[in-house]
Amino acid sequence: MGRFSFSRGRTVDVKMLGPEWRHRMIDVCGVGKFRRRDQRDVFITHLHLDHLPLKEYILGANLRFFSPKTYLANVEKIYGDTFEICEYDDVIETEHTSIHGRKYIKVKTYCFFLGETLVIPECDDPNKLLREYSPKFTIIFVAHQSHFHLVDFNNRRKDVFILDNRVWEPYAPNIIPKIVFSSAQSDIELYRKYFKPL
Repeated sequence: MGRFSFSRGRTVDVKMLGPEWRHRMIDVCGVGKFRRRDQRDVFITHLHLDHLPLKEYILGANLRFFSPKTYLANVEKIYGDTFEICEYDDVIETEHTSIHGRKYIKVKTYCFFLGETLVIPECDDPNKLLREYSPKFTIIFVAHQSHFHLVDFNNRRKDVFILDNRVWEPYAPNIIPKIVFSSAQSDIELYRKYFKPL
């Protein structure tokens, strides 16, 4: 892990993370540039398409996927014919509520412990996890907030690392952007229009 003491309110910078973070991805996000030759472990927090790497883009990459038991069959079905799939059991099950149309939809998401780091997915109460576990490092997916947002968490916090799967470049020192295309329709269309090899 990085070599600094985490304290609430202290501004963090991705540069503080140790070199092992250049060999990890959380869903589609990661530190540094995506290179197929580099070994990366991919930790899947949930199965929304905007969090799952686009298989046709990552083919040939040196990746190994880690999934909680609940998602293992799904991850194996998508990636198992090409990549190594491993069960990861140092997880906490959480819920993520979103609004689709006029309905509230709840899905399971999973926090991961990676050494002294707690990786928090999109979930309904990230502050509760921060209070309960007081990790040395926190890396968190924060759902895009609107005035209808259900989560009481400030996206502009600077004392945690924030994963943002909507952007390719960090807009603040503590942002970890996406480094591969996701399986969301918008990313598939973008990839096929501009980046697919001829």
